[in-house]
Amino acid sequence: MRRFSIVTLATIALALPTLAAAEFKQVKKEKQFRSQIVDRKLTDANGNWTIIKSDGTQSGSFNGQTYVGAWKWNGRYWCRNGKLGGQELGTNCQLVEIDGTSTRFTRDKGKGKSGGTYTIN
Repeated sequence: MRRFSIVTLATIALALPTLAAAEFKQVKKEKQFRSQIVDRKLTDANGNWTIIKSDGTQSGSFNGQTYVGAWKWNGRYWCRNGKLGGQELGTNCQLVEIDGTSTRFTRDKGKGKSGGTYTIN
């Protein structure tokens, strides 16, 4: 019985790295961005959401405020310009990363603050 427990624990310990969340990888091409993220609802753990639409617009709700905007792909970055609750946010180009089921955006071409992780629905 004890041997079974040790073998079971060793097997679980070896499997843990593969059970962890997949590693985020940068989205480098517009084609990949469009196929994996565009026209899908992105939702964070707080219930905030956005849809980046194929027509170059974006809409969503963050902390109870309405977001509307426009976007384009520029080089290796997603660039957006929008209004949150009527306040102009300005243009910002962001690094986009994906792990298959989640995505994250990091402002200032990856050098700024991350907007958090969003589940791709």
